Amino acid sequence: MSNTSFQPILVAGAGSALAQTLQTALESKGLPFCGACSSQEGLAACQARGWPAIPLGDIETLPERAEALVGAPIEALVDFLHSPLECLLPQAGPADIDQWAIRDIAQRARLLRACSRAMLARRRGRCLFVSSSAALRPGKGQGFYAAAKLAGESLYRSIGLELASRGVTACSLRLSWIDAGRGAAFLAGRRQKAEGLMPAGRLVTARQATDALLFLLQEGSAAFNAVALDLDGGFSAVKPVC
Repeated sequence: MSNTSFQPILVAGAGSALAQTLQTALESKGLPFCGACSSQEGLAACQARGWPAIPLGDIETLPERAEALVGAPIEALVDFLHSPLECLLPQAGPADIDQWAIRDIAQRARLLRACSRAMLARRRGRCLFVSSSAALRPGKGQGFYAAAKLAGESLYRSIGLELASRGVTACSLRLSWIDAGRGAAFLAGRRQKAEGLMPAGRLVTARQATDALLFLLQEGSAAFNAVALDLDGGFSAVKPVC
């Protein structure tokens, strides 16, 4: 299996904790990348570490703006984007629902359209979506989050089905509880119980998730196409205990 990676890599949602772990690994391996951030806080966090980063801004021009910053056409996309809307469905306000649909579904479709079109011009590309085990097993209050992840998986699957014969492949990686970012906030006070539900008795680490993404960015992994892979330590196979 070839260990040559698709590069440069566009990291969308680069301000998130897990995306920062990936960018640290990319930097250590000397792989060129560019972060795209939907918030000024995320942009400042990347720039403070000396990483190339740009505002998400006009998505139609994102591939060209990233190319201008790193000096080469983008060959891979890793998508960490998500909105913070988590609540019971009847509690969400109409404006919040509209914004969620724009940010988590329409924006992702536009991101994939822009990046895949740029990759098609060179008949070479790799698109990875960071999904969640909540896509199939949502908790209470995760209806919007789960729906966005399922929609994202569907979009990435379609890219893999439609464009693989022209050199562009795609897949999704479903993660379970990870002690980073929003996962760390959720696990506060729940870690011992959460670990007890994992077959190995421990959570998946941010580094394990990053290693999986690095593997999927390799050219030899392109056969993982139009699928959603589970990286949850076996959590999805566990029968709930009453």
